[in-house]
Amino acid sequence: MHGRHGIVRGQANDNDNDNDNEEKYFVFKKNSKKFIHKINFSAERIDNQFYRLVRGNNMKKVLKTLFLVALSLGTMGTAFAESAGQAGAYLKMGVGARALGMGSAFTALADDSTASFWNPAGLARLQKNEASFMHADLTMDREYNFFNYAHILKDKDGKSKGVVALSHMSFGVDGIPETRLATLVRNADGTTSPANNNEPATRPDQSYKEGENVYIFGYFKDSEKNTFGSYARRLSDKFYGGVNVKYLKQELFTNSASTWGLDFGFMYESSEKTTIGLTFRDLGENMDWDTASGHSDKIPTTTTIGIAHKANEKLTLAADINKVQDMDAKLFAGAEWWLQDYAALRLGSHDGDLTLGASFKLDTWRFDYSFADETLGDAHRISASKQF
Repeated sequence: MHGRHGIVRGQANDNDNDNDNEEKYFVFKKNSKKFIHKINFSAERIDNQFYRLVRGNNMKKVLKTLFLVALSLGTMGTAFAESAGQAGAYLKMGVGARALGMGSAFTALADDSTASFWNPAGLARLQKNEASFMHADLTMDREYNFFNYAHILKDKDGKSKGVVALSHMSFGVDGIPETRLATLVRNADGTTSPANNNEPATRPDQSYKEGENVYIFGYFKDSEKNTFGSYARRLSDKFYGGVNVKYLKQELFTNSASTWGLDFGFMYESSEKTTIGLTFRDLGENMDWDTASGHSDKIPTTTTIGIAHKANEKLTLAADINKVQDMDAKLFAGAEWWLQDYAALRLGSHDGDLTLGASFKLDTWRFDYSFADETLGDAHRISASKQF
């Protein structure tokens, strides 16, 4: 969880400084068990299996039931474990006000350039090049931004050979005060004595005197960034696949950590109105810090399966089951209703948290807004997208 907090720093030899800094700057987690996904897909077998799964007249009843159950959780206020205490927590927050207004149930829908985050396979269904932008000022001085561009690759006959995209996410907490441990204690009689490293410095000379406020030596920022490239293409008549290659970096005070990672996404068109999506995100990501001990924070893998159904020309329903490694599964659900060709409203449940959204189209632009009732307070996000 990010918020305003101080860092206390003591003085010792160089090695001790590194170890002390590491102990004070980072929240250590128990080592996670290795999470390995072995995927051996056959496009023809997938087509057949998904057909058996979704055929029949009961499909609409199943979708409506799942959607109503998910929305009912929003009124029940079900408590659930947050991922915010884990490394790379911002990677679970989602991008694009459109998807967030639908409760993040976007794995099987993913039909704009933000699919690079939600399900890279969805990029292969784009009809035009597209760019997306999002900005959010969140509670507890958190700032969150996203932008990307998706480009359709075409052969000499003008047919699509796939889609590539470049995306960047940034998350930060600014104005974190730096405090330090005292080296001297100033006694009431005017004498001084060595500090026992339990007192905070209350003066610029790094001394401590009882009754004085802790001295702030400066301010710094916790900055996290994720830059990734995507590639997606049609694998068969109804089956799509996509992959992200990611570079993540975090900077905190005088230290930094980085890692490479992968996302995989798949999408299946079971009918003209129904799609099914599957993603594996944050594979092989371990943030290795440049400290003396070489501490590493593992970013938990996220697996999501979703379904989307176009009930009619104006209404789309979607639901996701989202499972973060070492956490309970969550249920996301959402609805998108286009009142006119240029205006839409959205409603969703993000595992019990109410979400709302709206869109307005102007020529090749689409402007989106979302509201979410989150644990840390109400969250408002604005995003925009443009087709080329």
